[in-house]
Amino acid sequence: MEDYNERMVFHIGKDKTVNNLMIKFSSRALVSNKKHNNTIDKVEKSTKQWVVEALDEAMDMCVYLQRLLEKIENEEQLNNG
Repeated sequence: MEDYNERMVFHIGKDKTVNNLMIKFSSRALVSNKKHNNTIDKVEKSTKQWVVEALDEAMDMCVYLQRLLEKIENEEQLNNG
């Protein structure tokens, strides 16, 4: 695999949301690479370890989404009450 420099390039499309997400992915990768002094393609884990880590991340996302839903519902109650 070729070495990449820190400047990541992607094609800007018509969808602003996708473009914003791509910028976030790129920025997050740079921060993570510096923090861990590594890139994800260099991390050695077993298949099971990858699945467990992905499951942990998915559960965290569910917790965040539940909290966000509660916040929205609380705001709706305040606005409708």
